[in-house]
Amino acid sequence: MAARPRSAKRRNWPVNLYQNGAGYFYFRDPESKKDFGLGRDQAKAFQEARVVNAEIARRTKHTSLLDRIRKPNGKTLAQWAPEYLKAYEDNRAPTAKTMQTVKSGVRAALAAPFASKDLPAITTKDVAEYIATAVQERGANMAKLIRKTLLDMFREAETVGLIENGKNPVSVTRTPKFDVERSRLTLDQFQAVYAAALKLEPWVARCLELALLTGQRREDIAGLQFADATEGFLHVIQSKTGAKLRIPLSIRLDVLNMTLDECIKRARDAVVSKSILHYSRRNRMRKAGTPVRADALTKVFQELREDAELTWEDGKNPATFHELRSLSARLYTEQYGEDLAQVIMGHKTAAMTEMYRDTRGAEWVEVRVSG
Repeated sequence: MAARPRSAKRRNWPVNLYQNGAGYFYFRDPESKKDFGLGRDQAKAFQEARVVNAEIARRTKHTSLLDRIRKPNGKTLAQWAPEYLKAYEDNRAPTAKTMQTVKSGVRAALAAPFASKDLPAITTKDVAEYIATAVQERGANMAKLIRKTLLDMFREAETVGLIENGKNPVSVTRTPKFDVERSRLTLDQFQAVYAAALKLEPWVARCLELALLTGQRREDIAGLQFADATEGFLHVIQSKTGAKLRIPLSIRLDVLNMTLDECIKRARDAVVSKSILHYSRRNRMRKAGTPVRADALTKVFQELREDAELTWEDGKNPATFHELRSLSARLYTEQYGEDLAQVIMGHKTAAMTEMYRDTRGAEWVEVRVSG
């Protein structure tokens, strides 16, 4: 007896996935007919169902002798994935955080219904439909990661002859667009936050000063040690990119009326600590001199935002600690020029720095008349 056709509402659902009257998703194994609960999260249920369906298709797919003779080295996307990850790790020397992102993208890519297809058989239509579905079910940001991952997986497959040159099915698909939901931090807003920080333990103001003066990411700022400041430079190895920077201790931002050297000297106190950002007071949970962790920077910035009673653009989330990096890029561009801003950010391209300099309409642009 043929299976009952799905309703129009469920036409695009993965096969073998169902939902009961209480809104609970479950997967029915087509072989054993057993049901497996998946909870009420639709996006998660869709993803898990697709992964299982891809594995079922891979195990049950019959390959003729003629096909095996014609394509002795053929691989499905699922079979290629572990080899791709190994090649990525061996040839590109990624950081641990980058590798974590790559693996996340590969897991999402393998949830595609075409994961069990041979690489040359995967079409642009297959990829475009999956990306469109991902936008609806998982958001444009994740869909963008999926496209980026698939594009690179097929590029790597080209280099080893698994698909013909110029036959990458992802290259002509559109990159998903998404609106930036986080507000930029203006200079006036920073000054309000900074004023609130000066009333708290010394490390709070120091972390804001370091963020502007160095232009570095939260994790790199939290990891700075006094020993990194030597021979007239602050030495930073970016945890995300591996870029090695020597920032002059004499560098100065007029809005702070302070040099980087003066900021670091302010961080020295009667407490013995290797870390520039450290707690000066002891409590039940930690000793004085304990390094301040990166997540503490996020938390304290949220508290400072509330203390300063800042207002934000309609429809956008409040600025986070990371927005200090964007503000730093804009301040260095204004004071020293675009080239210095790009170098201190550790960017390889001017286009990336330009993204940070973009105010997203948060600040007024002054029209300056010369002469």
